[in-house]
Parts: sequence; C-alpha cells; structure tokens
Amino acid sequence: MQIATAAEAGTLIRRLQEGVWQLAALAVALNDDPGRDAEQKRQAQQVLVELGLMSETSGGVVPAAGLAEIVNSGSVDIAAVSAANILQTAGMLSGAAAWASQNDEALLAQGRGSAQAAAAFKMFGLPMLEGLGDLFDGESPQMLDVGVGVGAMAVAYCRTFPGLRVVGLDVLPRALELARRQVGEAGLAERIELRQQDVASLEDDRTYALAWLPAPFVPRPALEAGLPRLAKALVPGGWLMMAHGKLHDDPLQNALSRFQTTVYGGAAVDEDEAQALLRGVGLEQVLSPPTPEGAPAITVGRRPGGPTGAGAA
Repeated sequence: MQIATAAEAGTLIRRLQEGVWQLAALAVALNDDPGRDAEQKRQAQQVLVELGLMSETSGGVVPAAGLAEIVNSGSVDIAAVSAANILQTAGMLSGAAAWASQNDEALLAQGRGSAQAAAAFKMFGLPMLEGLGDLFDGESPQMLDVGVGVGAMAVAYCRTFPGLRVVGLDVLPRALELARRQVGEAGLAERIELRQQDVASLEDDRTYALAWLPAPFVPRPALEAGLPRLAKALVPGGWLMMAHGKLHDDPLQNALSRFQTTVYGGAAVDEDEAQALLRGVGLEQVLSPPTPEGAPAITVGRRPGGPTGAGAA
C-alpha cells in the first residue's frame, strides 16, 4: 500500500521512531543487570505495560502471559536480541558500514543473541539430523564454528554438550581478541580453539561432526570457495548447517533481510540457492526445516556415509 499524503507519511515515520524506543524499553525492562538505574528500568517496564507486554500486580510489574511464555521457554533471550538490533543499527548510523566496524558492545550483544542457538539446537535440531547424536556421543566430537565472532555461541555449545570441542574461525582480530576473553572467563580454553582464518583456506579433512556457516556474515567469494572445503572437513555422516535469510513471502521482510546482510557484510542467500549450494558440494539429505519467527532460515546437508538411525540417543 502506497502512502498517499504527507500526513500519512509523517504518522508512519513517527511510529517507526517510537518503535526504536519501545524496543529499547523492552531490552531494559527484561535485562537483569543489577547496575541498571532502577528508575529507568521502572519507566521501561511502564512502557511495556502500555504495550500490553507487562502488567501491574500487587507484587510489582510482571510479564503478561504471552511474554512470560516466551521468557520462560528459554528459547530466546529477548533483552539480548533487542539490544543487539539497536546497537548494530546505531553503529551503522555512526559510520560503521559493516559488522566488522561495529564497536565492542555491539559485537558482544550480537554474540549474546546468537548464544541461545545451542539450547534450541539440542532440543529441535539434534533429534532431526540423522546419526548426529551418535557422532556427538562418540569419542572427542568436534564442531566447526565459521565466523566465531566473540565466541559466545562456541561457549554455549560446549556448555550444552559437555563432550564437544569447538574450532572457531574468524578473519577479524578484534573479534577474536574478544572471543579469547569470553572463552577464558568461561574456563573453556582447553575445549575451544580459535583461529584467525578464512573459511576459503580451510584444510581440515574428515574432522567435524557438525559445521556452522552463517551466510549473512560470510562474503560471497569466501562462501563459494569455502563450501567444498567445509564438505571435505566433515566426518562421514557429519552435518553442515547454513544460516541464511528468509527471502520469500513478505516483500518488506525480504528488503529488511537484504539490508541487514549488507551491514553484516555477507551473502544474501535464499532457501532454494542454499539447497543448491549444499547439493553442489556433494552433501545429501538436504532440507530447510522451519524455524521460529525472527530466527534465520537454516538449510542442512549431510556428508555421505557414517552412522544411520535416530539423530539423538
């Protein structure tokens, strides 16, 4: 629908501007940081009351039923994801044209948002991927985290799967410096190896039970050069998971996804292309399972061979 008048355009713009502050209020209200100004948090909660996301009770302000269900499910850290979105856009508008130029807090916020993927993977992904549970239960299973960033997701996977070792690749020295700090504070330096390396130069062979590849953060030349190397780096029966945009159905969401990808500096890949890319490097059982609203699309593929049967024990 086209906006026909200046008054309609002005109304929409004001709603968009207010939406940024509403998202900030959501991040503040749900953040458990004890150092947060108490009055600021109280006023943020009041914004959520007016939005219907929280309610006032005799015991204080609490999440409304729908928000409480999301928070209690543990499937998403709403405060972290909301903060990451705001900090990334603020960094871009301050001159950080790409993800690599974002400030440390924006990178850490992005990491906190991605870390929650490990719990969701254990609950939904692992049982779906044939034979992966057996590989994870085997001797010294390893995962490859391409674009490890600040290491938050690698830490989360190691905590979720106590027998797992993770190798994280990144081309950004500053991100790896933050990752080493995060890994050290988590006490996981013996289980997480961090490399300053482009996926296009990966030489590992038959090493990983699982590889993670976030296409929106990987430039297309590196993506296309790295995929055959990733397929080779999987153990027989190992799985590659590629995250990518949901580029279908909703034109506005498509436009936003492509815009975000330019900020992240990676490749805009849709479901059909992702499946073609994985099949093109010899992976089988390629599919794109549904993911929750707000989460990236995921396409998976398996290296031929290896154990068969249920994904999880």
